[in-house]
Amino acid sequence: MHATATIEEAVAETLDAIGDDPDYATARAALTDASTALVSGTTAEVQWHLERALRLIDDTCPI
Repeated sequence: MHATATIEEAVAETLDAIGDDPDYATARAALTDASTALVSGTTAEVQWHLERALRLIDDTCPI
């Protein structure tokens, strides 16, 4: 991901990185919800879904 990546690109790259790993199913759903909110939701909805996805990813695999 480059420094000027869009939110859409960052979400797509994250989805690609976690792939179909069942441990990340809930985080994948939150990222998908964020993608949907980018198109038809509000900024607050996008933020909520992204923050949730990050928490779920950290809970699954803290770095």
